[in-house]
Amino acid sequence: MTTTQELAALEADFNTVLVPGSIKAAMKQAEAGSRDLWQIDPRKLKTIDGFNPRVHNAEYEAHIRDIADSIKQDGFLQSYPLGGYVAMVDGEPIVYIYSGHTRLAATLLAISEGAEIVRVPVVVSQSGVSMEDLTVELIRGNAGRSLSFYESAIVCKRLIRYGLTEEEISARTGITVPLVRNRLTLMAAPLKLREMVANDQMSATLAIELINTHGEKALDKAEEAIARAQGDGKAKARKAHTGISPRVKFVKKRAANLYEAASKVRSDPGFTNLSGEVQELLLGLLSEIDEREDTPAIDPRQVIMDLESTVQ
Repeated sequence: MTTTQELAALEADFNTVLVPGSIKAAMKQAEAGSRDLWQIDPRKLKTIDGFNPRVHNAEYEAHIRDIADSIKQDGFLQSYPLGGYVAMVDGEPIVYIYSGHTRLAATLLAISEGAEIVRVPVVVSQSGVSMEDLTVELIRGNAGRSLSFYESAIVCKRLIRYGLTEEEISARTGITVPLVRNRLTLMAAPLKLREMVANDQMSATLAIELINTHGEKALDKAEEAIARAQGDGKAKARKAHTGISPRVKFVKKRAANLYEAASKVRSDPGFTNLSGEVQELLLGLLSEIDEREDTPAIDPRQVIMDLESTVQ
């Protein structure tokens, strides 16, 4: 499967609905033992197709490898149980894992290489748990390697589709509302730009900044930045490769204050002492702004950048 196909599968509408089943019947069928936790043969555990938002890149595969080696040496730690949900499938109760996908994959890898892991601990959710609850647990219940920005963005997008508001997603996941919005902004970006983030060619923060700065041209700017990075022998594009000046970003944020300051300069008695060139530039810029009907809420991006270039 190509990267594009994998990401398309991860981002596809997740419509699976699990029908709750009998926990006791499922444990009996799985021949599970019970101490403080259910002890289940990991080979009898199932995963929900398309549920896990992890990107299976080289870094993630290496992470599974490390955990498998640890399990082969020390066994499966009882202090980090998997999260399970019992669902009815074709009349039979099945234990699905919704938390601990990486540890389960590592366990199965260790078993394939000779490790004797007979059972692993599983905390099984009781009745009344919804798909929304299980989706939130992808973030909240993560006991190991945190989801990347892109992976958590997939979760936020799913929760929006379930009907949760940005504020509700924030309350349930612990991600602030502005960062929830940033994740949704990323998911609305062109696929190739999302691929760059997923493949760690560019940080999500930088991609979002390019979107906010360049709009529909963000992908072109991202490709240019990655090309510059590769020219410098770097695998990942940094802000320095984008041409975005920190000062320009600050100027944009202070645009309204700059407009007010320029207006005061125009009305100041000392204005006539400025050179004719500077007077003409300032008057021309202010005139262009004043001619607009939406002056109070204006976004004088290009105007301010022109003004900035004269004072460098």
